[in-house]
Formats: sequence, structure tokens, C-alpha cells
Amino acid sequence: MESKVIGNRIKALIQIKGIKRVELAEKLGISYNTLTKKLNGSREFTINEIFGIKEILNMDAKLCADVFFNPTFLIEERKIN
Repeated sequence: MESKVIGNRIKALIQIKGIKRVELAEKLGISYNTLTKKLNGSREFTINEIFGIKEILNMDAKLCADVFFNPTFLIEERKIN
């Protein structure tokens, strides 16, 4: 799965959920700069970060799997809230 696609999906989710990037970075225990690099696709999320994002964004297992591993998944706000 392309890192930039995953990053774009996470950006959409945090906007839908109303969570600020700085808050997400703090809760994940990484710097804002590192989070930005991951969201922009220049670095990959670790498995621990994936689980952290799942919990922070209150994602069920299917949504998490779709966001990180389904190449055809499209974010639709009505399915997220």
C-alpha cells in the first residue's frame, strides 16, 4: 500500500473526527514533524502507530484494515461518523 495514500486517508479522518494533528502526534508519542512526514508519505507508520491511530480515532477493525491495507478504499464521511 502506498504511504501517501494512507497519509491522505488519515488526514481525511482526523479532519472528519475534529482532531488536530498536534494532538494526534502527542497521543502517538511522536513529534509533529515526524507525523507530518508520515502523513505526506515520506515515512511509514509503524504497527504500534497503526494501533494507536485506530484507538485515538475510534476506528473499528474493518475501517482500520481498509484505511491501511485496502487499495480501493475511499473515505466517505457518512460511513465514518
